[in-house]
Amino acid sequence: MNKYSIVKALVVEDDFASRQYLTFMLKRLDMEFVAAESGESALAMVEDQNLDILLLDIALGPGIDGITLCEQLKQLPRFAEIPAVAITAFAKDHLNDFKRVGFNEYISKPYQFDQLKEILDKYLSG
Repeated sequence: MNKYSIVKALVVEDDFASRQYLTFMLKRLDMEFVAAESGESALAMVEDQNLDILLLDIALGPGIDGITLCEQLKQLPRFAEIPAVAITAFAKDHLNDFKRVGFNEYISKPYQFDQLKEILDKYLSG
């Protein structure tokens, strides 16, 4: 058992290939996760989930975007202290928003396994 096998991530990514890429990396680490393709479906599925980290794409297509999703999740007491990582190709456009809504970190697309693992190590030091 490694430190990742006892934690659970929320993955929200609207692009199928990008979601598969991220979840493949989490599987490589033996990390549990729940995955959603929209902000709306993420909000519906987290009600009964115990999560340790939020991995949220910013551009989620129509509906709730990743910035709004993070803001809404962070307003819920049980998610207020959970680390949130923005995953985006548009980081420079949103740096001020990231801090304002409660993101702890961001990772720019395209990213590599080692970059993701470094961020996970930083926030999941259990």
